[in-house]
Amino acid sequence: MHKRLIVFLMTLCFSFTQSYGSGFSIYEQGTKSMAMAGAFVAQANDASAIFYNPAGITSLKGWNVALGGTIIQPQAHFIGPTAKDPNLYNAAKKETFFPPHLYVSYAMNEKLSVGLGVYAPFGLASDWGKDWPGKYLATRSELEAVFINPVVAYKVMENLSVAVGFEYAIAKVNLQKVVNYPIRNVDVYSTLEASTTGMGFNLGLQYKVTERLTLGAAYRSNVLLEFKDGDATFDYPALDANDPEQQVILAELKALFPNTKGSADLKLPTLTAVGIAYDFTEKLTAEFDYLLIGWSSYDVLKVKFKDPVGGKTETISERKYQNSASYRFGMEYRLNEKLALRAGYMRDNHAVPDERVEPSLPEGDRNIYNIGFGYKMGNITVDFAYMLLLQDDREITNSVDDFNGKYESLANLYGLTIGYAF
Repeated sequence: MHKRLIVFLMTLCFSFTQSYGSGFSIYEQGTKSMAMAGAFVAQANDASAIFYNPAGITSLKGWNVALGGTIIQPQAHFIGPTAKDPNLYNAAKKETFFPPHLYVSYAMNEKLSVGLGVYAPFGLASDWGKDWPGKYLATRSELEAVFINPVVAYKVMENLSVAVGFEYAIAKVNLQKVVNYPIRNVDVYSTLEASTTGMGFNLGLQYKVTERLTLGAAYRSNVLLEFKDGDATFDYPALDANDPEQQVILAELKALFPNTKGSADLKLPTLTAVGIAYDFTEKLTAEFDYLLIGWSSYDVLKVKFKDPVGGKTETISERKYQNSASYRFGMEYRLNEKLALRAGYMRDNHAVPDERVEPSLPEGDRNIYNIGFGYKMGNITVDFAYMLLLQDDREITNSVDDFNGKYESLANLYGLTIGYAF
């Protein structure tokens, strides 16, 4: 029984990190790019280049400001668990999220440009309710991460630009789940909250091989998030104050699950992107990008507690995430000087191994379809995009949490960005 208790406590301690994975990486940080499935590293010809490839801002004149966001409406279902009922249907709560983005660039002269981006590249949440079969793994998992990213870009030659930027990240997590005290068969509701900041850098390169052919490359470093003195709190069941036995149980729960502080270091992944864009005609441009997200940096997690939880002040867990790749293809057709039509497709591969998939991050391989348009009115540009994300059903048979079943997910995304150049 004591071994079971330690296992439950360990999964409690580790769960707050499971919000990270390709399923919670938000690459839709500019609507023009979003309409072309994110295939934008080589083109990088609007202010959102600060995120996709900052070297591209050297092609922008004067001041450029872009403000927008993406409405994200995910849906997730779990069928199982197999050991209980292989046909049991569980639906996560439907929610709407709106990660915003803001970009400002300025061409100081013909060669030197500077810019600033504010965006949320990691986020979203999953909420399965407090009384479902997977409540001991996750009930609600929430992540917020905002990056502030100043950049400097320089045109080395007429056809070659390079850039470097500094990243300052502000992150917050809130994880909730149920923990069972097996000796008494009593449930305790847990909440883990923590916030921190971290720093990193990004690089960009843009090379115009010919008038029609452009190559691009971008890199984002790891960002170390040192969560210190996060709050680990527990809601104990309502017990009869006049019943001595129940008060003994309450005392045991408070001793084993004290409200305390916890600390852990998490390393966000690197991102490497390369792209090739080609102007087939004066009106038609197509681009192909390859992205690699370095999730293998999330291999082992160590959590330290100020007060013992389950008799331990430190726990270690192996997560063994894998690097994930995506392949993106997008096109833009410019009908005239004002209106441009866009479309794209991407294949996004999973980061979490089968045995590690669980409800707080039910991610998998995805096919993603995009359409959109841009309309220019003088100095103002309005971009709109729609994305349909269809995730492959993922049936788990070897879960380390003994929670096997099938995950199904999809999402609808709507992007809008308004730009102003002067």
